Amino acid sequence: MLICLAVLTVSIASAAPAASVEPLPTPREPGSLQVRVVEAVRRPTSLASYGGWVAWSRYDASHHAYQLMTSNPAGQVAPVGVAENSQEFEVGLGPLRSGAVGAVFARCANAARLQGCKLDEIEIGSGDPHEKRLLVPGGGSLFRPALWGGTIAFLRVVPPGGERHPVELFEWTSGSKRLEPFALPRNKIPREELEFNKENHLQTFEGYTGEITALTLNGARVAYTRVAPYTECCTTSDLWLQRPGQRPKLMDSAGTGGGAAYGTRTYLSPTIVGPWLYSYRQYHENGLADGEPAWVRFNLASRATQQARVTFGEHEEFGGGEGDLVAVSPSAGGVTWVLRDRGLESETAALVLYLPSVRWRAIKRREGCNGHHPRRSDCL
Repeated sequence: MLICLAVLTVSIASAAPAASVEPLPTPREPGSLQVRVVEAVRRPTSLASYGGWVAWSRYDASHHAYQLMTSNPAGQVAPVGVAENSQEFEVGLGPLRSGAVGAVFARCANAARLQGCKLDEIEIGSGDPHEKRLLVPGGGSLFRPALWGGTIAFLRVVPPGGERHPVELFEWTSGSKRLEPFALPRNKIPREELEFNKENHLQTFEGYTGEITALTLNGARVAYTRVAPYTECCTTSDLWLQRPGQRPKLMDSAGTGGGAAYGTRTYLSPTIVGPWLYSYRQYHENGLADGEPAWVRFNLASRATQQARVTFGEHEEFGGGEGDLVAVSPSAGGVTWVLRDRGLESETAALVLYLPSVRWRAIKRREGCNGHHPRRSDCL
């Protein structure tokens, strides 16, 4: 049974002064699964989750800065207590060596340009978080971190790399003097496609790495979303899985060409929990066999693939740019997500929502991973 849509009106006293708020559609199952509004926030935010904890950013209009917020396994919402950030926190949650839950995030001299970014780590839930600067060897501007035990995965800016090779991906274990590099995927355009599409100048984009827009770490395994230009008009977006010293494995891929009915065609919030890699497929175009945007999970020990039997209240439409769903993350056996508010007069820009349980149905993993690279040998 697919969880249906209902309309829920919420108070936003915790996020903003009293104001009229447009009700947002949120899913529920009558008499059973009820969506809980975790918090209403002034600006959309990314999410991170681990061990029943969820973290996000709350914009403070009076300070023109962001607070780092968490919800604990009991559902209690509170600021973490660290200094505010000029930009949204790109935070990763995971276990510390001590067994406690930790958070890692970047603080930047210029976050918009990813300049002077350093990584900090804290223990959350301790009541008095001590922000520890991570002394990563090799220096550089480091951002988009993920945490597992004593290991951090992160991106480092490559200043001369431009759009072709803008970042490097590493793992680093605290106390070590060396980094574990990852060989990131690059555009591999089949020769026959290059010959057939000479007018699109495909050769210009051969070898491009592009952007790594999201990443997650579990053990030594990293999963990430890549977005790279593919032609003069269009880009490609991929979901990858990789270990240090090994080739990346392509899990799924989609073109993000113009005219996308559901906004940007990409993969939101990749997260590894146990044997599953979760991500939200945010793509669809009329006439293509992509299916609907959906939250899916890929089993990393087999070819089993499942789709969540829930709608998230998103209202994506042709020509609408970004969809209403901003981030989605598995948490405490259920799911937490951020839904953008399109009400222009509203003081709240988005809702952080939680559903305590999710049903799944089996779907077929697409042969060749679809997208622009059906012949790639690195595709699962």
